Amino acid sequence: MKITARTRIAELAEGPKGLMDVLRSSGLYRDGDDPDLMLGELCWTFGFNPAILLMMLESANVDELPPPVDPAQYEAMPLDALLDHIERTHHQYLRDNSPRITALAKAVADEHPGDELLAALSDEVASITAELDAHLGHEEEALFPMVRDLVAQRAVAPTRCGGSVGGPIACMENEHDMSARTLQKMRDLTDGYRAPEGASDAWRALMADLVRFDQDLREHIFKEDEVLFPRALDAQRGATPAPAAATG
Repeated sequence: MKITARTRIAELAEGPKGLMDVLRSSGLYRDGDDPDLMLGELCWTFGFNPAILLMMLESANVDELPPPVDPAQYEAMPLDALLDHIERTHHQYLRDNSPRITALAKAVADEHPGDELLAALSDEVASITAELDAHLGHEEEALFPMVRDLVAQRAVAPTRCGGSVGGPIACMENEHDMSARTLQKMRDLTDGYRAPEGASDAWRALMADLVRFDQDLREHIFKEDEVLFPRALDAQRGATPAPAAATG
């Protein structure tokens, strides 16, 4: 949903559940307060900058969707096998398809130069695919080798995020949140990836590609956030500390 300083609290309550959670956690609103207040009015009452509240709310402005997969089979996998699965299934899908989908989104937008929604969609697709390319590299160069070291009971090689898996996991979770927000923007721009009546074959093909892209990325994020990351943190907590170097 679109949120501005003129959005009323009652309207906010009709959006994703996380919006009201953020508003309550801000300390500006409690259950039972006037729901007809606009967010701007609420902020001014407390001397709070409305722009800051809008930024806080935007992080939760994502539709709640059911889990994209059953986690049970991934929870039962050996941890290193789960890493292999994620790389082979989701990382490879993105590397194989992101350049083509990005080019197709631009081509469809170029075919309709007056369509602002298609232009915005092309920009969002280009942004998320570039961010994901860097994200995959970070996972494969930092987090995944650290987890494989834990599985093999080797000393974990430190990365630029430190010597604990918690560092890169925090980065990954933040990037996942950004990707989820971009997916939501893409759904909003396309009415859930629906091509309008009379749309070109290329436009319809783009919508079909984005449905698959959206599903794959949500599965990817879910497997990491809900299965891989908690298990990696558990493995780190259970690891035997490396012996200190002898001093003479």
